[in-house]
Amino acid sequence: MRLPFRQLFIFGIVAAVGFSAFPVLAQQVPSPAEILGYELGDRFSRHHQIVEYFEAVSAQSDRAQLMTYGHSNEGRKLVLAMVSTPENLANLEQIRQDNLRRTGLLDGEPSGDKKAIVWLSYSVHGNESNSGEAAMATLYRLVQPESAEITSWLEDTIVIMDPSLNPDGRDRYVNWYNMAVGELHDVDPMAVEHAEPWPGGRTNHYYFDLNRDWSWQTQVETQQRIPLYQAWMPHVHVDFHEQGFNSPYYFAPAAEPVHEEVTAWQRELQEIIGRNHARHFDREGWLYFTKESFDILYPGYGDSFPMFNGSIGMTYEQAGSGRAGLGIETALGDTLTLLDRLTHHTVAGLSTIEATALNHERVVDEFANYFERAVSDPPGDYAAYVIRSASPGRREARLAEHLDRLGIQYGQASSDQTVSGMDYRSGREGRHQIHAGDLVIPASQPRAVLARVLFDPEVVLTDTLTYDITGWALPFAYDVDAVATTADVATTEWSETVSSVQSNDMAAYAWVTPWDDAGDAAYLAALFREGFVVRRNDNPFTIGEASFDRGAVIVTRRNNERFGDGVEERLGTLAEAHHQDLVPIATGFVDSGNDMGSSRVRGMTPPRIGMPFGSPLRSSSVGEIWHWFDQVIDYPITRFAADRFGSVDLDAFDVIILPSGSYGSVLGESGLKRLRDWVRDGGRVVALDGAASWLAGKDGISLAFDRPEETPDSVRAEQARTRRYADRNRDRAPLSNPGAVYRVDVDDSHPLAFGFGEETFVLRSRSDRPAMMMGGGDWNVGVIQEDGRVSGHTGYRAEQRLEGSLAFGVQSDGSGEWVYLLDNPLFRGFWQSGLHLFANAVFMAGQ
Repeated sequence: MRLPFRQLFIFGIVAAVGFSAFPVLAQQVPSPAEILGYELGDRFSRHHQIVEYFEAVSAQSDRAQLMTYGHSNEGRKLVLAMVSTPENLANLEQIRQDNLRRTGLLDGEPSGDKKAIVWLSYSVHGNESNSGEAAMATLYRLVQPESAEITSWLEDTIVIMDPSLNPDGRDRYVNWYNMAVGELHDVDPMAVEHAEPWPGGRTNHYYFDLNRDWSWQTQVETQQRIPLYQAWMPHVHVDFHEQGFNSPYYFAPAAEPVHEEVTAWQRELQEIIGRNHARHFDREGWLYFTKESFDILYPGYGDSFPMFNGSIGMTYEQAGSGRAGLGIETALGDTLTLLDRLTHHTVAGLSTIEATALNHERVVDEFANYFERAVSDPPGDYAAYVIRSASPGRREARLAEHLDRLGIQYGQASSDQTVSGMDYRSGREGRHQIHAGDLVIPASQPRAVLARVLFDPEVVLTDTLTYDITGWALPFAYDVDAVATTADVATTEWSETVSSVQSNDMAAYAWVTPWDDAGDAAYLAALFREGFVVRRNDNPFTIGEASFDRGAVIVTRRNNERFGDGVEERLGTLAEAHHQDLVPIATGFVDSGNDMGSSRVRGMTPPRIGMPFGSPLRSSSVGEIWHWFDQVIDYPITRFAADRFGSVDLDAFDVIILPSGSYGSVLGESGLKRLRDWVRDGGRVVALDGAASWLAGKDGISLAFDRPEETPDSVRAEQARTRRYADRNRDRAPLSNPGAVYRVDVDDSHPLAFGFGEETFVLRSRSDRPAMMMGGGDWNVGVIQEDGRVSGHTGYRAEQRLEGSLAFGVQSDGSGEWVYLLDNPLFRGFWQSGLHLFANAVFMAGQ
């Protein structure tokens, strides 16, 4: 069984990176005020000030050690503090290794005493900013040697503190607020200091919500943090948040639905910790609530991901968020201050450590039992998940890379066999063929629960009112050929079929690479950056023993003479760097399909791309697009101010991407007419999600929405008569679609679908029914199938609306095109087939 290289490497990261070697001078630990120059709660601290305080404490106290584990996109430090007794800190590596031995992730038997590990994460949402202040207050309390009670906790506990998971977002909020507030803060909710501007501080540099990125790890902050998390595997993890300023305080137990793989013990310890919080809050008369709103289902959160890794994961939500500032008047006439907020978080954090320490032996024992059961009695109905090596492109290999990041073990089938199970692509139960070399994820392994959560095609819901999406299975996200099987599959160590750069004895006429995977766009972008003249084929072709589907990337020697005799070497270097198969062909005369000189082997012009940026557009959509160009494929995109859209020089662009949002205030009727004229003259608009919805029904736009039939008066009257006030939140359930996976019929001959087969999967999180009003130039390229839902929950009326509706399509308009992507193909950066669809919209459609 393969233990991912990344995980093997990380076992040594603590020793390799090292904790700060500040000398311990004395036990005169500075208070936050001594370092900051003001009392906590008097103002918001910038990230560097929080780091400076953590550094000062670690320099002065023998109870704290600090390490820098990375940097944010904007260069801010990411740090962890280890807090415990001096004796435990001196034995830190032994404690860490003993913990991993209890999970089975490290060989050997634990030899030391049982120590509970509590990880406290602060400020994952930057404008939920009191938690950074609370982190300093908590650290100060923990390192006081005169507190016998806290010392007793630390004798049995290692506390890991991350004071800011999202320093870029936090400083974005804090810098704005410190500029907006006056000498005296204004508690009136209408005051400008309570109206945070676009995009807000919640998200990171690229406007990604880091609290939804734990399983996907698309962002640099997550990518640097998760290896440390896996190196420690804490028993308890807390994510400190804030909610609306009129809600008091939320702590666990969690709300339903709770995933069925959350164990009875995990629920019990949530209850134990929650009741301990209640004891402290009751004494102070503070208001709080539990078992509402915040469920444990979607695996990307800072409470659910730890849960599925054996920990007890919890979200704590303090009233406040980006609106509260230094103080705000609530609906009840009370004034909620920053000091109130940070005090509540501090008490909840200390209470968590207290409850864990008092139960530390059972916490450690139950944690070990969790991983023992994962191997001896793995959860779920399937014994293994098989990803066929015949899946197009590097989809299988990129999924394996994702498994490495997650620490999930895998191998490859050692022989051909026929197994019972479910085929993901067809949804058919029965007997299925797998082959030697197919990637196999066994159910029996230490991270069995995480594997099941991420691979099972369906999620069992105890309640249909959920906080987030309900479908996410990785075989659908990667659009691979896969089988979930009840059979044990013998495996050997998996190895990727390495991409090949072939050579010819004679000088090549052209070089070809397939276009069938989300990773191919970065290679095409690299060719454009280098100045290569590139072509692509509209129809499949074969030459000799090689065959290529539509959209293959072709570089002919003709038109690339500027590279001279070094053209093949340069192409080979780029292909190898981007894991591409580079196939030389000796002639432009093909055996079937179109010859290299055909008009159906089109030249591709590097598109000049523009995108409106700013309010009122949805910041997450703007950020996902920006991140894809900037970090995933490294291709230039010009972001222009959204409020200048009506006057921007459209002729400077070949493609304009419309992120999700409403454009009435930035375009208006005249601006939309100007945009339509630009399209008719040869431009291309790519409209995502809410932008496509805004365009629907406008003059000259083929996209429209089917409106539901009017409910008869007699039915409405009966519904009103039987409606119960207590069920008002459930009235929307039949029309709700928090996020489910649907199978889509695809016209794979259209450039928007190059690289797909006749079917693919989309993550649909809307309940309206888009359709194309078919004209001569309208193409329904992707249409949701009847009975097309394959994973997740959708209300029955919403599902009726969605079946047979448009997923993605193209409207030809004069010399240009409108590309409509009704779902968000870049959703949180993890829906890989969506990334490929978006690449087609940008580079293939309209060429």
